[in-house]
Amino acid sequence: MNVPPVYPPSPTAIAFSGGGDSTALLHACRDVSTITHAFIIDHALRDGSAEEVAEAAQFARSLGYEVRTRRWQHGGITSGIQVKAREFRYAAMGEMCRAENLSFLVTGHTQDDQAETLLMRLDRQTGWRGLAGMPISGSGQLWPALAGVSLIRPWLDVSRAEIRAYNAAHDLRFVDDPSNENRDFTRVRARQALAADPDLRHDLIVQQKAARERLRAEHERLLDWMDLNAVFSPHGYIETKSVPPPELLLHILNVVSGGGGPIDAAKRKRLCAEMARRNFKAATLSGAWVIRKKRLFGHNYVFLRDRVAVTGRKDLAKLTPQVLEKGAFSLWDGRFFCEAKTDGIHVEAAQGHLQTLRQLSEFKPLFDLPAEVRPTLPVFFHKSKPVGFGTCETDFVSANASSESRLHSLS
Repeated sequence: MNVPPVYPPSPTAIAFSGGGDSTALLHACRDVSTITHAFIIDHALRDGSAEEVAEAAQFARSLGYEVRTRRWQHGGITSGIQVKAREFRYAAMGEMCRAENLSFLVTGHTQDDQAETLLMRLDRQTGWRGLAGMPISGSGQLWPALAGVSLIRPWLDVSRAEIRAYNAAHDLRFVDDPSNENRDFTRVRARQALAADPDLRHDLIVQQKAARERLRAEHERLLDWMDLNAVFSPHGYIETKSVPPPELLLHILNVVSGGGGPIDAAKRKRLCAEMARRNFKAATLSGAWVIRKKRLFGHNYVFLRDRVAVTGRKDLAKLTPQVLEKGAFSLWDGRFFCEAKTDGIHVEAAQGHLQTLRQLSEFKPLFDLPAEVRPTLPVFFHKSKPVGFGTCETDFVSANASSESRLHSLS
């Protein structure tokens, strides 16, 4: 088995667990010049995990990697252990990537992992898009945990058996997590079912490749629709000439709200039907707000952040000020990538500052934007002085909305 076929063009990290798959990946990539870091997460879910992390870190350093570790601080997890551990793991590695200015994260997912994922999605009846499985590479996955980070899975066509053979051939030691035998976990049951039925595994992989190609074709059609019908504001909101297809609506709502999760298909179809009515004025869904604006050549739809993000309500916390660390990339409200060029920079929603900002000539462009957009835009302060808003490039801060890049990297 050779070095993975994906060579990232800029400094990259490997997600290293000390297990068999990531140990082989770490070893195989040791001479890839752009793969410079190894990120190790201590989930603190069993005795001895800290010692295992220390040993894994020593091994990674011996191969020449820069090592970063993070420990999950929790008071004990009793339910949803694997899901919560995965959420913490990717959130932590996303933060580490952004802190180190790394654009790529490589993982050791195998064809067996792909088959297990497909079987679990089939059991949940996720539809044909779910059967497209995990892509080999793509950005915008697991948002906002991996915001700004492209995930690369170079071994999705390699079996776990091949990887174990690689480990044996190179005399590589690795940790066998005892939870891999715990049938309380859905993935373990899926793994055992596939081991007992190789034909099912083969059929799932065949279906996955067909579904992935179908999904790729759908995304091409959605991108064509956007090229013809959508206008992207540099400040993160989107205007469309007509009602987008329900599947595209999912992505539009997520990018303007800063979210990244599923949105109920029935609710999306219902919103599309409402938007098509002559008397439609506005609606909200999943943290996004869509309004109808009368333009010179008819009505356009404007998709933007729901005002509730700055006004707050019982079931949703109000956005709070965020301090930006000098030189590090930060994500604000899941919508704006920010980099402070000096100390003393913080960001707040414009709501509550608009009256003051209206008096400042350098903020006049803010008031040229639709009134509905202004309250939810970020405003940057150096100490107590406002120094920029939305997408901007100043002596103090650099900021860019993520919406257009997210929508043009569907995967």
